[in-house]
Amino acid sequence: MSKFCENCGAEMEDNEVICKNCNTPVDGAPKKETVAEPQQATASTATSAGSDKKKLAIIGGCAAAFVVAIIILIVSLVSGRYKSPIKKYVKGLNKCDADTYAAAYPDFTKTAESTKDKTLTDRKKNYEKTYGDNVKFKVDVLKKTKIEKKDLEKVKDAIKDKYKESVKVTKGFKVKVKQTIKGKKDYDYTTNDVYVYKIDGKWYLLNIDPEDLD
Repeated sequence: MSKFCENCGAEMEDNEVICKNCNTPVDGAPKKETVAEPQQATASTATSAGSDKKKLAIIGGCAAAFVVAIIILIVSLVSGRYKSPIKKYVKGLNKCDADTYAAAYPDFTKTAESTKDKTLTDRKKNYEKTYGDNVKFKVDVLKKTKIEKKDLEKVKDAIKDKYKESVKVTKGFKVKVKQTIKGKKDYDYTTNDVYVYKIDGKWYLLNIDPEDLD
């Protein structure tokens, strides 16, 4: 005796439990379990893995950029230390601060003893007569030339002869600078060479030209 599918009405054999036409189970037959296709799970896993890789790549890139920035900052700070006495010199002039001004020079030059706040104030007032009120000093580094080791030895000997001081002179630069003075009425500038030396581990201005020591 034939039977019919309750879902689509297709004719079925007596022993059939699932309709061949629509795959609907007949009453009493076990229902077919729905299983997630492995391809979908694999695709989801691959997407998650790809996302994690992108995050790691971004984090890695940011970390690398940070390290490079730190290295550049350190190199910049270290290589620019020779400018420190020049900055002290300018700051001392602008603020009429004798201590800051004198710190640009080695102690054995006795600059601290010969320069006072009043000395710098009087100098600034004289400039204001020519350039107007609120005179400001500025020094721009245009070029630096490394002083060779053999010439540093000459400088060390010159210090000993002139100032009676035994020091270590480990580095030095001949620095071409542009010095500008500007007030409310006028301004002027000069270009000249200054000399900076690393003496006993610290940078100082010192007016000794190695070429004059030959």
